[in-house]
Amino acid sequence: MSAHDYIWRWDTDWFWCSDAFFAQNPKVRRVWPRKYRRSDFYHRIVGWENRWGFAAKIDEMRGELPRERVVQDVEVPLEQLETFMPWFDEHVGMTPVWVCPLRLRGDDAWPLYQLEPNRTYVNVGFWGTVAITPGRSDGDVNRDIEAVLPTMHGHKSLYSDVYYDAETFEALYGAAEYRRMKTKYDPQGRLLEFADKMRTHA
Repeated sequence: MSAHDYIWRWDTDWFWCSDAFFAQNPKVRRVWPRKYRRSDFYHRIVGWENRWGFAAKIDEMRGELPRERVVQDVEVPLEQLETFMPWFDEHVGMTPVWVCPLRLRGDDAWPLYQLEPNRTYVNVGFWGTVAITPGRSDGDVNRDIEAVLPTMHGHKSLYSDVYYDAETFEALYGAAEYRRMKTKYDPQGRLLEFADKMRTHA
């Protein structure tokens, strides 16, 4: 990749997820049109696969295990990273992994995304699929990640699949504050209730 493509691959190559479509293979990349090296196009491919299951059928014919989609960004306190990463390697085993330090600006917490002020976190991002091993079900790896994060004072971003039950979800993501704001700014009740805003697999 050129330096420009590398710096701006955030969208053009959908991080490393484009590897699932062989778009990182130099031979494929040469013939893959630049205008289709975008996250919106990759999402369309994922949508087709979710609807028709072409790749899953090919994997099955080849005798390969079915795969679970694991697309997550999590925040882990810096001091917990040396505990989280070995756990991740053992239970998820996905590479590469994106890591980026972050800290809230100022002394105020975010009521709906509960990170502690004056504490350094590390965003850990991983996007791809893992094999569903015998005795396991689709979604189990995602559930494992969700279960281990609170034990390490970590937190999960909510742009991807969610497996929390409604009670756990509301406790982790500030349901009381959401309802307070909703009562004030949506007295007619036109907007969704808190847990209904997330499509979960619980």
